Amino acid sequence: MTVRKFRPPNRLANMIKERGGILAQDALVAAEAGVESLREASLAALDETLAEIERRFCKGAEDREHEPFEGLYLLSSRIIDVGHFVSDTGVDKAAVSLCTLADSLAEAGVWRWDAVDVHLNALKLLRAMGAQLPADQRDAMLEGLYQVSHHRPDEV
Repeated sequence: MTVRKFRPPNRLANMIKERGGILAQDALVAAEAGVESLREASLAALDETLAEIERRFCKGAEDREHEPFEGLYLLSSRIIDVGHFVSDTGVDKAAVSLCTLADSLAEAGVWRWDAVDVHLNALKLLRAMGAQLPADQRDAMLEGLYQVSHHRPDEV
C-alpha cells in the first residue's frame, strides 16, 4: 500500500521567502499607528457604553429589574472590545468580571443587585482614576470583583 502526502501550497511561507515587502519592525510600527488611530473613537465608545450601563442598570434606574441579563452582558463585552486603550486602568478586567457576573445571573435567573452595583461603582472609579491607583490597590479591587462575580449564594 502506498501512502501519498498532500501538502497544499502555503501562501504565507512563500511570501516570507520572497524578496521585498516590509520588515517586521516596520509592520509593527504601522500596526501600532493603525491601532492608535482608533483611540479617540474607542474611548468615546467606552464612555458611551459606561453611560448606558449606568442609565439602565445603576441603583435607582427605572425598571432595572426588568432589564435582560443579556443586555448587561453585551454592554460589558463592548467595554472589553475597546479595553486595549484603558488596560492600565483595570477597566477591561472589571468588565470581564461583570460579564462573568451577568452570565452567572442569567444562569440562575435572579439579579444580585448588590453585586451589580459593586461592579458599576468599581468601573466608574477605575475609569476616572484607575491609572493613578497604585497597582496593588487596583489589583486588590479587581480580585474583590472576581470574588463577587464568582460567588454562588446557593453553594455557601
